[in-house]
Amino acid sequence: MKLDMKTAIIATVSVIIGGLAYAAITLQYANSRLEEQLQTAMSYQQQLQEQTELNTRQRLEFEARLVELEDDLLETASQVRSLDSALMEAEQRVNPEYEALLEQARLEVAAAANQQRPAPAGVFSVFSNPATTRKMAEDRTAGQFVDYLEGLGISSSEMDGIYAAMVDFNDERYQMLGRLMAGNLTNDQAALIFGPDAMMDRLSDLLTPEQAAELGAYDLGVNQEAARTVYSEMIESSGSAISGESHDLVMDVLLDELFSEQNNYGALVASNGSMTRAYEDKLDAFDRARNRLEVDLNADQFAQLDGFIQSQEGTVDLVMETREDGAGNVQVLRYAASAENLPN
Repeated sequence: MKLDMKTAIIATVSVIIGGLAYAAITLQYANSRLEEQLQTAMSYQQQLQEQTELNTRQRLEFEARLVELEDDLLETASQVRSLDSALMEAEQRVNPEYEALLEQARLEVAAAANQQRPAPAGVFSVFSNPATTRKMAEDRTAGQFVDYLEGLGISSSEMDGIYAAMVDFNDERYQMLGRLMAGNLTNDQAALIFGPDAMMDRLSDLLTPEQAAELGAYDLGVNQEAARTVYSEMIESSGSAISGESHDLVMDVLLDELFSEQNNYGALVASNGSMTRAYEDKLDAFDRARNRLEVDLNADQFAQLDGFIQSQEGTVDLVMETREDGAGNVQVLRYAASAENLPN
């Protein structure tokens, strides 16, 4: 009996010890899981802290950049205000007669599509204004002859001298238009100032014979391109029969005759200095062009050409120029006078 009691006690103690061991193992496992979870949580917390610090640095950098951008914006706004002020001041300084001159030219070009209206003689009094003619001369020289000057291969001082002489020549031509129309120039004076070789003669002391010949050809090309621009627009606005290849053909033949030796290379005055003779020569040039084109144009095209030529009768182009503005757009400057009362 005593043996059975002892065995029971031992068994009970074994069970208790086994239970405690199991509990200890379970508790150890649970504790290990908790430690792992704690480490994971601490890792997440560290990552969150690092991301928070990074976000804070970036926010501070963004705020600093924003301050810089705001400063730049304020500086730009100040510059814009300064430019606006300078532009307003410049516009206030613009010669009003020169603006009127440009506006008058635009109106004449627009009206030419329907019926060419000779400008009254009083309009050309603006050419006697030194400030106006100087500005026009500078614009024409800068806009049309810079390529020629740069192609001469000369020193900058020589180029400046030729450029200044060109401006002076064009300035004088504009001023002399008023005197020419008023009949205050002799034929010899008119031929000297408005003849086809006038610019080359004026610059003869600054150019070699070869350079003068190049300038003559270049100047003729400039005048031809101005005429091409003006007459092309007039022909296009007068009908649709002449277009494409026929348009190119018509323009080539017209320019060939208008700037031929027979027409004194398109000069304002004839070789004898007479405007009346130059006008008659221009009509002859149109007739020659008409005759040359008759065999190449159909009836509708020839009728359109004939209408254009008739629209040129009774007028003389005193100024026909083109130039580019700052944006590269072509601007036309054109003045026409009645051929009924030419001064010589």
